[in-house]
Amino acid sequence: MTRSRPATGILAVAVASGAALVIAPAAQAAVAPRLQMSACAADLTAAIAGNAAAIDADSVGDTAGARTDNLRTLVILAGAGLTCFCQPAQVHADIIAAATDGIHAAVSNAIGDSAAALNSENAVAAALTDALEVVPYSEV
Repeated sequence: MTRSRPATGILAVAVASGAALVIAPAAQAAVAPRLQMSACAADLTAAIAGNAAAIDADSVGDTAGARTDNLRTLVILAGAGLTCFCQPAQVHADIIAAATDGIHAAVSNAIGDSAAALNSENAVAAALTDALEVVPYSEV
C-alpha cells in the first residue's frame, strides 16, 4: 500500500499531537508542590517590615513616625499571636519578646529617645527573625 506524502505528514502530526495531549497532563502532575507562606509566617514578615520602617524612622530622628510604625508592628504581633497559635512554644516566646521590646520602643519614641528606641527595635528584629526561622512553610 502506498501512501502519499501529505497523508503521511498528517498522520505524523496527529500522532505527535496525541502524544503531546497524553504527556502534558502527566508532566504537570509530576511538578513538585510549591511552598506557600503560612499565615503565621506572613504575619511575622509583616511585623519585620513594620519594625524595619520604625528603625528607618528612628535612624533619621523621626520619633513620631517611628512610634506610629511601632504601634503598627504591635498590632501585627497581636494578630500573629492568633495565627501562630499551633506553632512551637519558641515562636510564642519570640512573639512575646518582640511585643515587649516593641512596647519599650514605642514608649521611648513617645518621650523622644531615639537611641533607646533603636535598641528595642533591634531586639524586636532579632526576636522576629528567630521566630520566622522556626515557622514552617506549607505545601500547595
